[in-house]
Amino acid sequence: MGNKNIVFDVVGTLVGYEKLYEVLEARLGPKMRAHGIGPTSMFGYMWIEVAEREYTYLSMSGAYVPYAQVFESIFWRMLWKAGIQEPRKFATGEDLAAIMEEGYKKMEMRPGAKECVQKLRDAGFTVWAFTMGDPSRVGGYFKQAGIDMPAEHLKSCDSSKIGKPDPEAYRPLLKQLSSDGSRPWFAAAHMWDVSAARRTGFRGAYCSVWENEALTDLFGDMDVLSDTLPEMADKVIASTPPFWRSSPHELDNHRSTEQLPAEADIVIIGAGYAGASIAHHLLEQNGESSQKPTIVILEAREACSGATGRNGGHLKPDPYTRAAAALTSHGKEAAEEVASFEARHLDEVPRLIRREGIDCDYVRTRATDVCLYQQGADEIKAKIERLRQADISTVDDVFSSSPGKAEAASGIKGAKGTFIYTAGTVWPYKLILHLLGKAISRGVNLQTHTPVTSIERSSESDGCWKVKTGRGSVEAKKVVFATNAYSSALLPEFANHIVPVRGICSRIISPKVDGPFINNSYILRFNDYEYDYLIPRQDGSIVVGGARRDYYNDLGEWFGNSDDSKLMENAKGYFDGYMQRHFQGWEDSGAFTDSVWTGIMGYSSDGFPHVGAIPDKPGQFICAGFSGHGMPQVFLSAKAIATMVAQGKDVEEVDLPRLYRASKERVSSQQEHTTLSAWKKVFEPPKPKL
Repeated sequence: MGNKNIVFDVVGTLVGYEKLYEVLEARLGPKMRAHGIGPTSMFGYMWIEVAEREYTYLSMSGAYVPYAQVFESIFWRMLWKAGIQEPRKFATGEDLAAIMEEGYKKMEMRPGAKECVQKLRDAGFTVWAFTMGDPSRVGGYFKQAGIDMPAEHLKSCDSSKIGKPDPEAYRPLLKQLSSDGSRPWFAAAHMWDVSAARRTGFRGAYCSVWENEALTDLFGDMDVLSDTLPEMADKVIASTPPFWRSSPHELDNHRSTEQLPAEADIVIIGAGYAGASIAHHLLEQNGESSQKPTIVILEAREACSGATGRNGGHLKPDPYTRAAAALTSHGKEAAEEVASFEARHLDEVPRLIRREGIDCDYVRTRATDVCLYQQGADEIKAKIERLRQADISTVDDVFSSSPGKAEAASGIKGAKGTFIYTAGTVWPYKLILHLLGKAISRGVNLQTHTPVTSIERSSESDGCWKVKTGRGSVEAKKVVFATNAYSSALLPEFANHIVPVRGICSRIISPKVDGPFINNSYILRFNDYEYDYLIPRQDGSIVVGGARRDYYNDLGEWFGNSDDSKLMENAKGYFDGYMQRHFQGWEDSGAFTDSVWTGIMGYSSDGFPHVGAIPDKPGQFICAGFSGHGMPQVFLSAKAIATMVAQGKDVEEVDLPRLYRASKERVSSQQEHTTLSAWKKVFEPPKPKL
């Protein structure tokens, strides 16, 4: 793995204030209570909070003063604010000195702090500290607790004379720790502290041990929220932030309005590839009309935080596998529709990117499909031949290596067959956030962190639907579900037809400037069920997904699993040494795994997405179930949905493969999920014949 760094705020986070309160009580507690001041912990809390405010104000004004000096100086004012008319007669200088020396300077680590730090170090993290205090005093807290904290890892605002939470206070350390392209963590029990660090570029981990209430409605979401320090360590270690979301867009947590609108013409549920594309096409079809529909997008988490923001970066139509299956099950016309519809995405999406000037690292390339077992190579060749005989257009673009030349054609050790065709690579998060940004500029209302809880017929407006959320309801004439893996949470009729499937992906870095490189994207097939996929990035890194070898046997680990907050423990080390194992010339590259993440795909029971009107629910539409292959399917599927919604057309009247059409027949089918059937063939022994 690459460098992993976490920076802790110290006082208030790792170090508690109990010792300060204890000495404050011993010196002044009875006298305070006699004047109606109590408990001393409340006075102490207010003293701390006001000192932080004054410290910040001084720093903002350019008159930086060390925090301990501010804290000590403001003591007398705090007594006066508490109702003591003559503070310096009420308490003596000796009282204050004792509170500072015996209380403030001898505060102790919180329960679980040492365990937290050790867990992170055991998991390969380098632990840093960034404090408003002076390094000698703060270093003493670590030493007293028996926690090693190298002096070079203990940073103070006193050095730059810029106090937290000024973004400039965090930037030097962020720059230092992210120089290798990784994104470090910042951990604190002060939400104002960690939220500022996160906005600057850190990943954020918040522990409620000091404030209890996170107040995410004010400060925004965190990558990790926890109640205890050891729990925070566990969550940071298990966290799976994708590379694509390493620099969150300004719209990541956007809410167009403080309150939900009471009504809308169209509500789109989901702000990923499908939801953003549907909004885009609705606006395009409406043009400059003054009668624009009101559109609200409701997103449960951050914008593009689901599968699209966690995928492998491919825009890779499948020229033979799905088409061959469709040819067998539904005939030539259906096969051509499936294959050419995907292939058209290599024209339509790049055209959009060029027209809009979207900065999303799009590259037109060639995909190299490599079989490392002979049976698989023979089967693909047979599929291509069948499709050629059926005159399916997409196979004309496929180059097949001649016998014995697969390794030379692919550069993959042990290759038995190589098939090369046109594809693309893209930074998906940037593409989707551009579409959302443009939609917002044209009047679309985006509401992130607004999970939909239910949809029911409106009792107030005929023909409308009431879309309920924890923040209120929206009355909508039409509702579009762009919810992919999560569709059945709101549409139970799809429970067996769109199933969440967890996958795992990684980013690999080669540290050598003159090291090896690859031009094409790849699929590596090891057997009928185990395959990996990867793309080269313009920065020289490689994004690799797959790893089925290490988790596929455990069905519950991935099938029906919608938790993308944790890594699959058995598979997280799979990508270490990956390039060296499989690619010729990479043996001495030094390539290492920088990051690993999970994502949840929506697998359709028959292998094709559900696009169209939802049966028996007039005004409701679905665009979901893309089975981990949405990049060359979603954009034009979204266009078809937009046409149905805006123009009232039936699914048979829009540009969409017949096998994609949502229907009562498909939702009523009792056929076993194809993904589950494939797993059973490998891991369930056949039942004995009676």
